[in-house]
Amino acid sequence: MAIEVMGQIQDLETVLTQTRQHRQRILETAAKNLRTWFIRVRKIKAIYHTLNLFNLDVTTKCMVGECWCAVNDVDKINLALRRGMERSNSTLQPILNGIVTTENPPTYHRTNKFTYAFQSIIDAYGVARYREVNPALFTVITFPFLFAVMFGDAGHGLLMFLFALWMVVCERKLSANKSGGEIWNIFFNGRYIILLMGLFSIYTGLIYNDIFSLSANIFGSSWYPTYDNSALSKEVRLQLEPRTSVNVSDRMYAGYPYPFGLDPVWQLSGNKIMLTNSIKMKMSVVLGVLHMLLGISLGAFNYR
Repeated sequence: MAIEVMGQIQDLETVLTQTRQHRQRILETAAKNLRTWFIRVRKIKAIYHTLNLFNLDVTTKCMVGECWCAVNDVDKINLALRRGMERSNSTLQPILNGIVTTENPPTYHRTNKFTYAFQSIIDAYGVARYREVNPALFTVITFPFLFAVMFGDAGHGLLMFLFALWMVVCERKLSANKSGGEIWNIFFNGRYIILLMGLFSIYTGLIYNDIFSLSANIFGSSWYPTYDNSALSKEVRLQLEPRTSVNVSDRMYAGYPYPFGLDPVWQLSGNKIMLTNSIKMKMSVVLGVLHMLLGISLGAFNYR
């Protein structure tokens, strides 16, 4: 009796082992096709979702649908319909007719890989009505430039520019990799914005004479202090004399301003922060007013 029971147990264990092995082979085979199945199911779901938007004409046994499309894309749509008819071996010719309507068409902005990110920023705040001026065209310049006015560091701007340039040059290879994560996709989709922000930051950083938070004496300062150590030890505060007359001995000013940006001599000044903050504040006010005037002008065109 015990021998018979042991034999049955061994037979059951053999069956279970073979079942596990068979299940493993089936799962391995299915795993190879799992991605393809997901794609097919999603395509079928999208197709049936689109077909649900159509109306069924019982008399002619065809699907009737109404949609908005750009006039420039009508030929492409006809070509796609004919291609679908040929692939499905259908004998019915697809028909695309224009309909006269009094409804206000929806807004459609044609974008490319460069303007897509800028248009997404505008759409996040609001979508323009039909035939209104699209502010995304102006945002291509104003957004990165105003960022650079705030950022204003040529060194860090160069790092941003090189990072974005690498993404732009290798965009085909990087776009094929879809496993970068959400944060990476945000950076990659905004690569052209980062490129322009870095480029403008280099420009404003040179104006501020700010490279990695340090000033650079590129063209040579226009100021030549003549104070010696005794004067520096006696006086707590010394002022540079901006007299340029040839009759003045030991003149400190060369007679012409620094060629581009802020003179590096301000790096040694005690009121450097007050000066730079004043310059940036006044420049920000002027640029802000101009920016608002641009928005008001666009609103006037839209109102017209």
